[in-house]
Amino acid sequence: MEILTYEELVESLSDLSVPNHGMDEDLRKIEVLIHKTVQGLTDLSELSRENLAGFIRENPDAVPLLATCVGLGREKLRNQLQHRLGSSGWVTLARTQPMKIIEMLDEHFDLVARLREQLTRNWTFADVLLERYVWSNKSATSAQGRGRKLEDQVEKVVKSLGLTYRMRCRFTGRGGNSAPCDLAIPADRDPPLIVGAAKGFNSTGSKLTDAVREIENIADVRLPNQFVFAFIDGIGWKRRENDLRRIYNLWKQQYIDGIYTLVHLERFKEDLGNAAIIRGLK
Repeated sequence: MEILTYEELVESLSDLSVPNHGMDEDLRKIEVLIHKTVQGLTDLSELSRENLAGFIRENPDAVPLLATCVGLGREKLRNQLQHRLGSSGWVTLARTQPMKIIEMLDEHFDLVARLREQLTRNWTFADVLLERYVWSNKSATSAQGRGRKLEDQVEKVVKSLGLTYRMRCRFTGRGGNSAPCDLAIPADRDPPLIVGAAKGFNSTGSKLTDAVREIENIADVRLPNQFVFAFIDGIGWKRRENDLRRIYNLWKQQYIDGIYTLVHLERFKEDLGNAAIIRGLK
C-alpha cells in the first residue's frame, strides 16, 4: 500500500456512531474521490492514453471510476483485468502497469472517446459518476451497515479471500515471545504468517493508548516472515493525536506493513491477498 500522509489518514477516519454509518460515510468519501477524479481529468492537457496512465498511477483509486464510464462495475472490472492482464488488483496494476490498464479499457471499451464525450456535456459529470459508482458498488457499500464492528469488516475481507484465521487471540513471534492480536492467519499455525490488529474508537480515553501499545507489541515481537496489518477507525483517534501518530510512524518506518480505515477496505483486501500469495497461502 502506498504511504499516505498523516493528514490523509486523519481525513479518512469515520464517525462509527452515526446511524447507517457505512452508507453515509462511504457515499461522502466516494463523492470526494469522484470530484477529485473529475477535477484531475479536467486539468489534463489532453485526454490521451499517456496522460490517463500517468493520472491513475498517481490516483489508483480512480480506476473503478473510469471503468464505470464504459459500463464496467467492480466485479466486471476485476474479471476483465484478470482475463486480459493476469491480475484483478487494479491498485497494484495502476502503480506498476498503468498504461496496460488504460490500453485495455480503451482498446476494448473505447475509454478515451467516452471520457471526451461525457466531460464536455452540460450536465455535471461528477454527479453522474457518483450515481454510476454507487450502482457498481452497492454490495460493498451496504456491507458497512449500522452497528458493524471494525473486526466484522476485517473478518469479512479475510473470508472473501478464502483464508483460514483466528480472531482475538495471541500469537508467537520472535524469541518465542507472544502478544495479543485481533487476527492471525492461518488458523492452524503458530507462529502465524499474517497478523492483524483492528481498533475502532469513537470516544477517547486510555483504551486508545492501550490499543497503540498492543500494536507496538505486535511490531516488537513479529518474526521477519510475518506480515503485520493495523486496521483503525473512529473519530476518537482525532483527539489522541500522539497515539495516532505512533501507529502512523510504525507504518512509515516499516515496523508494520499497512494501516487502513474503512475507506481503504479495497486496498486492505488487495494487500492481504498479496501477502497470502507471497507466503504460499493461496
